[in-house]
Amino acid sequence: MTGLFKTRLQRHLREMAKYLRLVFNDFFVFALLFLLGGLGYGYSNMLKTLKTGYWWAPVVALVVLAIVAQIGRFATLIEDADRVFLLPKERAMHAYLVAARRYSQGLAQATQLVAVFLLAPFMSVTMGWPVLRLVELGVAQIILKDALLRLDLASAYQINGQTRMNHWAIKWGVSLIILAVGLWTVPWAAIILALILDGAVATWLAQHWQKQQIRWREQIKIEDNRMLGIYRFFNMFTEVPMLSGTIKRRRYLDGLYKLIKPSHDHLYLYLFSRGMVRGSEFSGLVVRLTVIGMLLLYFVRGEWLPVILAALFIYLIGFQLLPFFQQYDDVVFTHVYPVLPAQRLKSFVTLITLILSVAALLLWLVVVVANPHVLTAGMTLLVEVIEVWYLARIYTPHRLARSVENRG
Repeated sequence: MTGLFKTRLQRHLREMAKYLRLVFNDFFVFALLFLLGGLGYGYSNMLKTLKTGYWWAPVVALVVLAIVAQIGRFATLIEDADRVFLLPKERAMHAYLVAARRYSQGLAQATQLVAVFLLAPFMSVTMGWPVLRLVELGVAQIILKDALLRLDLASAYQINGQTRMNHWAIKWGVSLIILAVGLWTVPWAAIILALILDGAVATWLAQHWQKQQIRWREQIKIEDNRMLGIYRFFNMFTEVPMLSGTIKRRRYLDGLYKLIKPSHDHLYLYLFSRGMVRGSEFSGLVVRLTVIGMLLLYFVRGEWLPVILAALFIYLIGFQLLPFFQQYDDVVFTHVYPVLPAQRLKSFVTLITLILSVAALLLWLVVVVANPHVLTAGMTLLVEVIEVWYLARIYTPHRLARSVENRG
């Protein structure tokens, strides 16, 4: 069964590598470097304004570390068919789940170390902690995360009448208690408590797993939700075939269609606008990217970094909307419409222009609110206007025309 997990892991890593190459293109990496540099610069300036003795400093550290402790989920790579074909091998599945937990620790523990490393300057300034004490807290964080992943492993087994050991209330409760003890007393106390928790769960699991059945349906659902979250992240940057949108009526937006004249020339504009509003795949993508961009722009300071970030998110939104042009190619009735291809392209360009303009306006308003520099607001507006015009009027028609030629 360990060999089965290794095979699935290799296939999973190849798939993730394919999407990561598409996500971290040259433009995105360049913008990401500016973003990290701006955040680091802002963090450094904030630390200069702080001093030792704030009562809320341990509270902030507790909240941040407790949240980070929940990051890094148990990746089982279990598939829907396993509950049928692997059921006779249920006892042998324990080795599979142990291998899955071992793999899950890599990224999860790296996240814990990065979080403690980033939080260390804040704790050193506001709480006066020396390096040794921060290292001890990092050890406690790692052991705590190991215990939480072991809770996930133990919860893969069914126990009648017993609450799942990895219930969110239990995981959050033990995380807050152990970290609070370490922050308000000494980190060694948190290390001891985390070791006790980890050892207790390991002992229970060793004594009971052979007598219990695997929660097949629940584990399949958990893994499907985990992969869905990953695919949704990738879908912000590139097209993901595994995602299928849902249709929602959204009656409260019917007034938008009244702006479209019911004429022959606007046939595709009416179709595209309805599909965009009622479909969840592309509309959700636009909303998510816009909201994330607005949140980042609100917390980012500087003269040029907000301009670059606003341009980046407009580019991402426009680029991800291009596949929507072929949304109805498989509908046979669209091929018998007496509408010229140029009218279809014109309608799509009109829709893209409207969406990008609204997104650009929202991003610009956040820049105006968050940054007092008039130059920054002016440059952001100028760059957004030029970018929206170029993406909608130049890049989109050229890209779609070339795509149609290649398909033909």
